[in-house]
Amino acid sequence: MNASEEEFIPEEEAEQGSAALKSLREKLREAVEEKQEYLEGWQRSRADFANFKREEALIHADREERMKGEFIETILPALDVLELALKHHPDDNNLQMLQKQFAESLKAYGVEKFGSIGDEFDPRKHEALAEQGTEHKIVSVERSGYQIGEKIIRPAQVII
Repeated sequence: MNASEEEFIPEEEAEQGSAALKSLREKLREAVEEKQEYLEGWQRSRADFANFKREEALIHADREERMKGEFIETILPALDVLELALKHHPDDNNLQMLQKQFAESLKAYGVEKFGSIGDEFDPRKHEALAEQGTEHKIVSVERSGYQIGEKIIRPAQVII
């Protein structure tokens, strides 16, 4: 202890040395308890804040995924018309170029198209409109399916 940290003890108390020492020890114990209480409160607040930040990040990510999904759902009818036009006019270069541009734009947002002839039927990703054989292979795609990551935006309508 240096001189600035020492507590002044009046002369009367100095004569009662053990009582003053006891009083100082009690004050020290109270100060240590108070410090521990403040430390634990600070640690709880810090943990609460970290949990809050993590929850907000999850909420934000979920909101962003939902908004992407809603946006994609609004343009799917246009994509369906484009696919239908390509089925009827497979040699039209303009339609092919437009479909390719749509596909690249969707891929930039993490959207993947699925449902191809020859693929194995997956009831989580495909909606069977009809069954023509005993194998569970896709023989015709009536409407393509789309997904973002593992989340299915719309299942593919297929004939197996």
